[in-house]
Amino acid sequence: MSNELDVTTDEWLLKTLKSAQDSMKGMGMCRRSPKRWMTVARHIVEDGLNVSDFLRKSGCTRNNYYDIKRFITTSDDYEAIRSQAALDAASDYEMGKDLERAYTEKMHQKMESDELEIDAKGWAQIQRGQSLKADRFQKFSGAATQHVVVENRTTLDEAAAFALEAIKQVTEIEAEDI
Repeated sequence: MSNELDVTTDEWLLKTLKSAQDSMKGMGMCRRSPKRWMTVARHIVEDGLNVSDFLRKSGCTRNNYYDIKRFITTSDDYEAIRSQAALDAASDYEMGKDLERAYTEKMHQKMESDELEIDAKGWAQIQRGQSLKADRFQKFSGAATQHVVVENRTTLDEAAAFALEAIKQVTEIEAEDI
């Protein structure tokens, strides 16, 4: 079993565009503007975040975007292509983390040798970055999720009174039946 995909993202997107053009009658976006269709499709496969910002920048309508998304997500190999895009994004993230660690280590060395002093503006930027990382971690870990717990609290006296009332009703019903 090979870990390599049989198809690259570009080849798959071109195959999917051709399929969309064959299935579309009239003047669908895939026929009118294949380049824009491919841009939307690539965004759906490789990013999929900030849809409103993407729509504003690309000039695509929300209906077209979701029509393309519906067509793509039902296509062959979509899950494999999407998984590969996620792995690529994870690799990019890891490279960024390595770079950040190296830069942070260099800053610590300069601070220890008194070559660098962080001013208030720099400190604020560091804190803002840490806050964003903490927010992202909380979203992924579920720590930012609110849990609502509903408890019915009854005292022992209330429970005993309720039980006695239930017993009285049962015995009254039984007495009437006889």
